[in-house]
Amino acid sequence: MRRTLVVLGAVLVAASGLVQAQGGSAHPGNYPIEAMGLLAGGDLEVNIDLEGAMLQAAAGAMQQEGEDSDIARLVAGLERVRVMVGSPQGVDPAAIAASFERAVSTMEGAGWKRILSVRDEGEQVYLFSRESAGTIVGLTLLVSDGGEELVLVNVVGAIDPVLLGRVIAKADQLPQLESYLGAGQ
Repeated sequence: MRRTLVVLGAVLVAASGLVQAQGGSAHPGNYPIEAMGLLAGGDLEVNIDLEGAMLQAAAGAMQQEGEDSDIARLVAGLERVRVMVGSPQGVDPAAIAASFERAVSTMEGAGWKRILSVRDEGEQVYLFSRESAGTIVGLTLLVSDGGEELVLVNVVGAIDPVLLGRVIAKADQLPQLESYLGAGQ
C-alpha cells in the first residue's frame, strides 16, 4: 500500500515539473490547498504552483528530452499543478487532523470522490478525484505523517483516466521517478 501511495504521489509530483509560477483557478478540479493554512512560507520545503503556458512548456520539454510520451501527454492536458511539502512549525497535530477532516467534508460536499483514505497511528492519507463527462478534472492528495511533514497536492485539468493508468502502471520503469520511489521504500 505504501509503495502504491509513493508511486501515485511521485507521478503527480513528476507531472508537475520543478517550475514555480503564480495564479489561481476557478476550474472545478481546483482545491485551494494553500487555504488550509497548514504551511507558512518558512515551513515549505517544496512549493510549486505551475499553470498555463508554463505547464505547456514543461510538456514540450518532456517531449524534446525523450521523456515518456504518456507523461508528456498527461502534462499537456493539465491546467494547474499545486504542490506544497513542508514541516509545519507550531501547529498541533490535532489541528492538522481537524483541518484534514474539514477538507474531506468540504470536498465530499462539493462532489469530489474519495478514492483512498488511510488513517493509521496518527498518519492520514486522502486521495480525491473529481470527474466530469468520463474525464478526471482534478486530483487532490493530502498526506500527514502525524504532523511532522505534510504533502498537499492538487492537479487540475483534463486527465485521461486510461493515460493516467498507463503512467501509474509503468512508474517503476520511468527514470525521472526513480529518486522518488527510492525514498519511499
